[in-house]
Amino acid sequence: MPILPERDEPLWLSRLTAESIENGPFPLREILRGSLFYPASGFDCDPVKYLGGHVHSFIYADYGVDKQSFEQALRVPGFHGYRILGKRAVDENRLMGRGWDPESVPPEERPRIELFQAHGTPFCTWVVFERLPDFDEWHGPSRFSLMYWGQEGVTAFQRLYVSRRLAPKAIAIIQPGYGFGGNWTDFFDPEGPLARIVLSNPAGQPGLLLCGGDYVTPDELVSSWPGYEEILGTYPKPGGGNVGVWKRAARQRR
Repeated sequence: MPILPERDEPLWLSRLTAESIENGPFPLREILRGSLFYPASGFDCDPVKYLGGHVHSFIYADYGVDKQSFEQALRVPGFHGYRILGKRAVDENRLMGRGWDPESVPPEERPRIELFQAHGTPFCTWVVFERLPDFDEWHGPSRFSLMYWGQEGVTAFQRLYVSRRLAPKAIAIIQPGYGFGGNWTDFFDPEGPLARIVLSNPAGQPGLLLCGGDYVTPDELVSSWPGYEEILGTYPKPGGGNVGVWKRAARQRR
């Protein structure tokens, strides 16, 4: 799957300046619309590398990452071919929509999620990157937005999307870990908490599913969630493994 050429850049993104990013109104709904949501993301830059241009806004969530580690990753290695146009810290209270339902996680699952949430201190940082002049559109989009939230994935999706009656354009389930891998639930599980809340979102389901991980060959790639049957392409993970990109099937009219 080659790097995708740049498509139309959203006006809200193209009009940003360092000053407006740092001190202007926080454009959360614009950031969320048409975004890619990546829970248990770590510092995986591949979705930006391979889907940048089709997606201009990336929402990463990982409660295993602290703010200091995130700031270090921005500096080294950062995103090759890009510089930071501007960034700002985001108050978590700004992320909780009016319709957020704290009871959305079933009672039997709350002790596990609360135990894992206690591991770190949540933070959120919004960063806008701009492509360096020496790189062309085949390297990636001229700009992209990254909002990184040190938060658990199910909670983050509920607060950001469901509570605002929004759905992301894409979701990435890539080597999320489970048990000893550090996650409280299996994101691959089509009956698990994440799949249930994403696929039952009244605003709709993501049009694209990225799914894969380490030690997975292209022939072994499968779509873990129902409704994603048409594979659009694959890309390799550094150090081994592969990721597939599936398109959600259109609903059949009755």
